[in-house]
Amino acid sequence: MSAALDGPAPHTATFRDIAVLPYGAWRPAVPGGRLDGGPVFPDDAPEWVHMPLRGATSWARGPSALPAGAEPPPAIAGDFLFAGPLVNHFGHMIGEFLHRLWPLATMPALTPVFVATPHATALPRYLADYLALIGAPEPLVIDRPARLANMLVAEPGRVLGRVCPAGHGRRMGAMLPPALLDPPGQARDLAILRGHLQTGRCTGEAWLEAALAERGYRAFRPERHSIAEQIAALAGAERIVASEGSALHLFDLLPPVRARIAVLARGPSSRLAETCLAEKAPGYLTFRPRFLVGSLALSNARSNALAWVEPGGFLDLLAAEGFIAAAPATRFAAEPGLLEADIGAYAAHWRRRRDGGAAEAFAAAALAACRADRPDPGLRATLRARSGDP
Repeated sequence: MSAALDGPAPHTATFRDIAVLPYGAWRPAVPGGRLDGGPVFPDDAPEWVHMPLRGATSWARGPSALPAGAEPPPAIAGDFLFAGPLVNHFGHMIGEFLHRLWPLATMPALTPVFVATPHATALPRYLADYLALIGAPEPLVIDRPARLANMLVAEPGRVLGRVCPAGHGRRMGAMLPPALLDPPGQARDLAILRGHLQTGRCTGEAWLEAALAERGYRAFRPERHSIAEQIAALAGAERIVASEGSALHLFDLLPPVRARIAVLARGPSSRLAETCLAEKAPGYLTFRPRFLVGSLALSNARSNALAWVEPGGFLDLLAAEGFIAAAPATRFAAEPGLLEADIGAYAAHWRRRRDGGAAEAFAAAALAACRADRPDPGLRATLRARSGDP
């Protein structure tokens, strides 16, 4: 057993006969506001039992009591382990809420508890499969007020916005089947890019994926694979080129991997690669876009934005760092029609949610901004769309 696993674990607290309410929203509506669901913790509960926000610089508390006039909820016997809200979003679920499950490594009989939200009342397939991989009992989903006889709450082993400790990865990885972390027959070089997606990406990612495939990389699209296949692919690779996004959070649940990793960031100042990989990979590098062009999303605008990058420059960096033998001589933006088609694909994806004129105007302005290598003030304003639940 490693020294990191022998080191002190985060804290735990046990609550008896505790009420738990479904969430109306798993983020507070206003800064400093309370959540309308989750466990009804006593006032003297440790701060870390609550929802960490902004890298745990603040903690969102849930309800302090049952709603006025509410009947006492039915009691459920058993020993439970609180995981957090049930969110139908891979990145948030992996990156924020599964990090309270580390006590299962030594107390595997505890039943995980997820609290329903309006958009998630049943476990997504990947989550059910992950719980089966670590040998957890069938989880309890709280979709109506309930009272739990005994509930353990663990301090998060990793908090979104902070670097994921290697020791936490070893603790979480120890629950996985060992063969999954030393898998035979995996691709040595892996490309995990977002060119086929339009919910937040850089320009030219599909072109970049094709260029890497020509140089021996396996194009890997995580959403098409089981959670076990995803873990095996990450654990078995020696070099990974990845877009910044939800897929990086899977490293949070793994011990340090052997792959060197190059990340195409989705924002000029994003730290997601650093927080996921700093203690997990023997080396990683980040290539950043010139600027965020704008967004057609009406909520979560920045995470769904289009970013301007010349992917040929990224390939130059990959060649210099030994990820590929040589970069192509051509440049994506210099090839006739490629940039226009790429921006058009992003706009077309959002046309069904916006009127067609808005999407067409966005595409024209975005193309002009990229060609001029200068942000468009009108498009920059689209990045301020109000964020909401995924």
